[in-house]
Amino acid sequence: MKTAGTNQVGGIPRFQLLGPLEVRDGHDRLIPVSAAKQRGVLAALLVDAGTIVSTDRLADLLWDGAPPPSAKKTLENYLSRLRRLLGPAVGGRIVTRSPGYVIELRDGLEVDLVRLADLAGRAQESADRADWAHAGRDAREALALWRGEPFCDVPVERLRCEQTPHLAEARLRLRELALTAQVMLGDHHIALPGLRRLVEETRIREHPWELLISALYRCGRKAEAFEAYRQVGRILRDELGVDPGHGLRRLHGLMLADDPHPLPTADIHARLARPGTSGTSPGTAGTPPVGTPPPPATPAAPARPAAPVLSAVVVPSAETRHGVAGRYESLPEPRDPTDPDPARALRLLSGWEGDDLPLGAAGAMLGRPAEITRRELSVLTDLRLLENPAPGRYRLPAAVRVFGRTVAPARHTDAERQEALARLLGWYQQTAVRAENVLHPYGRRQVPGTGPAELPREEFGGFRDASAWFTAEHANLVTAVRVAACATEHTVAWQLAAGLTGYLHLSKRWTDWITTTQIGLASARHLGDRSGEAALLLSAGLAYRDLRLLDRSVDLIERATAIRRETADQWGEACSLLGLGLVHRPELMIVHHRRAEKIFTEAGNLWGYALAQIELGRALRRLRHPARAVACHHNSAAILAELGDLWGVGLAHLSLAEDYLACGSHDDAAASCRRSLAVCCEIGDRHTSARVLALLGQIYLRLPDATAAHQAWSRALRIFEDLADPRATQVRVGMANLDAAVAMAS
Repeated sequence: MKTAGTNQVGGIPRFQLLGPLEVRDGHDRLIPVSAAKQRGVLAALLVDAGTIVSTDRLADLLWDGAPPPSAKKTLENYLSRLRRLLGPAVGGRIVTRSPGYVIELRDGLEVDLVRLADLAGRAQESADRADWAHAGRDAREALALWRGEPFCDVPVERLRCEQTPHLAEARLRLRELALTAQVMLGDHHIALPGLRRLVEETRIREHPWELLISALYRCGRKAEAFEAYRQVGRILRDELGVDPGHGLRRLHGLMLADDPHPLPTADIHARLARPGTSGTSPGTAGTPPVGTPPPPATPAAPARPAAPVLSAVVVPSAETRHGVAGRYESLPEPRDPTDPDPARALRLLSGWEGDDLPLGAAGAMLGRPAEITRRELSVLTDLRLLENPAPGRYRLPAAVRVFGRTVAPARHTDAERQEALARLLGWYQQTAVRAENVLHPYGRRQVPGTGPAELPREEFGGFRDASAWFTAEHANLVTAVRVAACATEHTVAWQLAAGLTGYLHLSKRWTDWITTTQIGLASARHLGDRSGEAALLLSAGLAYRDLRLLDRSVDLIERATAIRRETADQWGEACSLLGLGLVHRPELMIVHHRRAEKIFTEAGNLWGYALAQIELGRALRRLRHPARAVACHHNSAAILAELGDLWGVGLAHLSLAEDYLACGSHDDAAASCRRSLAVCCEIGDRHTSARVLALLGQIYLRLPDATAAHQAWSRALRIFEDLADPRATQVRVGMANLDAAVAMAS
């Protein structure tokens, strides 16, 4: 029997790790590597492509430091099966060579990690020459290699822990280099949004602040530029105990002198590690970071420059460390276990890498009642060991976090620190499920919480409260999914990722949506949890459907549906069928939605029945039965209104508007749009609002009212652009055509 990897002629295979592990043959066809151990072996070889990886190293990685006596024989079997799966043209690259195995490279850029190193090196060399056009181009091309979370579906924990920090740091530096190039080339208006995100993420790195300040000043926003300088000064003094460095002070002087074109220091090459100087990561002696090229497989293979990587660890000055230590030593000791213990709070909170925490999350991590937690945090805040950036939110300054991690091992066992982190992750998982059940109260089955029952609870008064919580905690929720997977809290990782689906579907944060589903999917597979795997396949399929990547979407949702059938999960199958109906042609849509409708009816679930009616109506309209579609959508709107599901009501009226437009009933279509828009605005559903406004523009154009059409499209465009939705292009084209028609008519 032939495998997917056979009969490859002419092209070059590609191996990709900057996202889900993918192997593509010489014709760019995907060769699925579904077996977990085979993916692990392949990833371990690809990290050191061109270099012999010893059998001991592979066994140590695959069995997490405790390989069985049969490891060598088992590895031989894994590699034999992997070669057969990949076929002779690709699998033949895996060569047995004492004391282990090697993947031979014929084109140095077949592996995306090597391509990353090559582009990063070229970008760095261009920056050294002040060739900013080429530096920016190569940096952006390197950034485009990321397809999601690296190693997200590679079930080798140690490999992920070794490699992902270097990749995250390399990505950060490439972003900085690309933005530097934009500012140096005068594209400061375009660079501003990216610079704002960068300074928010890095905070104490001075070069991004220089770029932002320069860009603001050169855009004519001088007051904002001076305020940014004052802001970074406060951050540096509060967190590191230092004043702004030479670059920032020089830029400030140029602005005070009213220099029309103050530029940041352009010596970004001095801030990045020189090619070949990256050290080994802690605990991985002899293994270079990803991005450092292996020795050439043959003498003829060209050497490649390493990716520019800097340590992400902040090292406070001796003076700062001394000041933090003095304040820490002055903290009051508790008289008994029920007393506030601010020193313990500092040590445990230092284990969190994410954004500032709300009081409930901090209490969960500390395992303390809310009132005692509040008193502990108040003491730390008074001594400037803790920041209070917003009411009820807390964050350790970088220098204090480093100090806390230094002293924590002497007072807490690894298990105690792990338990604190697990409590925090459990709190986020439980709270996200509660918030999601408020957003979609009829569309979810209850997911059991994984943390202790005594964790602090967040209560939500309604849709807006739950939506606001998700928005405020967005960064922490994404971080929590990553941390849970890395900490082997796999149940929390997949359940939290699945619990974010409804919110991410509404907010359209596609990058984070796909990233979290990939991480959660890897955790579900690690546990062998088929229900979790199906839920996350469906979630990822819906995300790709939104992005119009329909082939990928169909594949994922079909796999989710197959698992639901295999496990006799009818509710899950019905939900998957609804998703499948979104991506198939109308004839199949009817079949899928009728089947889902039948399952929901038999289960007595009105919400599911109403959603199936919405999708059935859309299929009927596409098959040119608009009158039948109207009946379906009137029915679904009435059911969802009775249930109080405003999100569903908004969708039903949007579908009704599309039906009326297809019937030529423009006034009825406009009225349905306005009803849908009112509901969407009430609950803060921006994406559906934008879809309604885009449709409303089409309706006004037919009434005809060109002015109203332009206004509706302008509002839709602003939202689509803010959400980075591909529909923005379609709306922009419509507005341009309308403007051209108006100009010709006048």
